[in-house]
Amino acid sequence: MPEKIFIIGNGFDLDLNFRTRYSDYFEIWKENHHWPFNDSSKGLGGYIHTSAKKNKKKWLDLEMALFEYASAHNGAAIKGMNGSYPIDTDKEDFDILVGNLTSFIKRIPSEDQINKDSVASKVLRTILDNGRYAIYSFNYTNLKKIAARLYLDVSYYGAEYDLSYTSIHGKVEDNNIILGVHSDANLIAGYDFLKKIDQTSFQSNDIIQDLSCAREVVFFGLSMGIIDYPYFRDFFKSLCSTIIPLDKKKFVTIFTYNESSRLEIHEQLRKLTRTDLMSLKSNCYFEIIRTSLCVYDDKDKFEKWISRQHCN
Repeated sequence: MPEKIFIIGNGFDLDLNFRTRYSDYFEIWKENHHWPFNDSSKGLGGYIHTSAKKNKKKWLDLEMALFEYASAHNGAAIKGMNGSYPIDTDKEDFDILVGNLTSFIKRIPSEDQINKDSVASKVLRTILDNGRYAIYSFNYTNLKKIAARLYLDVSYYGAEYDLSYTSIHGKVEDNNIILGVHSDANLIAGYDFLKKIDQTSFQSNDIIQDLSCAREVVFFGLSMGIIDYPYFRDFFKSLCSTIIPLDKKKFVTIFTYNESSRLEIHEQLRKLTRTDLMSLKSNCYFEIIRTSLCVYDDKDKFEKWISRQHCN
């Protein structure tokens, strides 16, 4: 089992200057006439289109929109004249959505410039230099190719840096990305195709076991939202439900963008652990570092984190 784990989400790619928000998917693809739905779209495609069009910059969570559409409790899906839900056509819309999202992500290397001076870049370099981290990515982008652009001074996206990592949700190069809702979501009968665990590309991994054994856990750019929380549920609940001996306490560091996202993570963890977080912060060395403030208010925190990696 690894001593240390590095887990990255979309905030990591955003810090590198990649336009990988779901709102970017809508706005850029619509501008280029690649967005797959329009004002006349019905069913799932129509719901996704309306949500994206109405919320624009605030429309950040496509997977949550999928859940809201197909939820067994007050979902937005509407029965047809025959009294049944349009499951078949919604499945077609979903496949179109995934295919177009794959194409959108593939365009990033040629269109988006990577920021080699970003906090994400510095953290990744520190992680790779340390050499003892197991790396898990919730992103669709290829981390080996990103690392090559950061550290091998290559201008194209084909080269790969020699690193090992587990891609939780697949890669666009393999055309096997996993988009959808959490495994225990209560959906309308027939909509299980939206569950990540039911999709053919889903593969088992060791993240839950590694979290339980690792002494240091670093999250970068994850919102800790309900869609992916099942991966971390047992980990955080274990830190809130018992007294951890001093020599067993873990280092838990979360990199997020700013003060607003820091507070949002706190609120998410309160909801998901159903605690006031006092036990969590007492049972581990818990720290949230804001990437937008790493040269200001959080400079000391960031430097201490880097120093600890080099010492251990």
